[in-house]
Amino acid sequence: MDCCNEDKNHNKQESDSEKKPTGQFTVTLSIDKFLTYVLITLVIGTIVVGYTVVSSRNKTKSDVQGASAQNNSPTNQADDMSSHHGGGAGNKKFEPLAEGADAPDFSLPSTSGTTISLANYKGKDILLFFNEGVMCSPCWQEVSRLERYKAEFENLNTVIIPISVDDQQTWDPILKEEKIVTPILIDSERKVAAAYKVLGTPSSMHDDRPGHTYVHINPEGKVHSSSDFPNMNAPTNELIEHIKQSQS
Repeated sequence: MDCCNEDKNHNKQESDSEKKPTGQFTVTLSIDKFLTYVLITLVIGTIVVGYTVVSSRNKTKSDVQGASAQNNSPTNQADDMSSHHGGGAGNKKFEPLAEGADAPDFSLPSTSGTTISLANYKGKDILLFFNEGVMCSPCWQEVSRLERYKAEFENLNTVIIPISVDDQQTWDPILKEEKIVTPILIDSERKVAAAYKVLGTPSSMHDDRPGHTYVHINPEGKVHSSSDFPNMNAPTNELIEHIKQSQS
């Protein structure tokens, strides 16, 4: 009996002995898996965070480039210029010559090298385009645009006469770059601008310069109408329509 009991005890010890390593192995395996999961989680988290940071930087860069491109586009250059002009703010007022008044005559040198007088165009509709000059990109862009509609104005027996205070040397680079051939009259002493009351208007950035103003003179040499454009844009189709209506 004792012998049998000893065998049983011995077998039990061996059985217990065999179970302990198995239990240790199970615990060790669980820890390894846990560490593996933690490592995978860290790796995924690092990738996600890195992707988010890069995407954010790229978006910021894209936004900045987009804003820069938008600000440098022709349309927005015009808008930006208009934001710096009077726009009717403060005490600026436009008090043009009375409709029906005799249009003041003048003779001015032009960028074509010739002297041009108002009397040269007697019997025609005339649009005097007083502008701020080279410092105002919407102004010379408008001269370029008007030039493209020259044939339509000629069909209406109408001539466009741009007038600014800048001299020949100041205008030359712009005329060459924009391929403008329309003569621009040089009113360096501001006498003509003063005679037509277009200095210091709401569209003027500087009171000693015209801003963006049209004066329509009819074939009889009378002031038909005057318009100041603080937004620095007079749609060409509206100018053409205006002439058509005045002739009807």
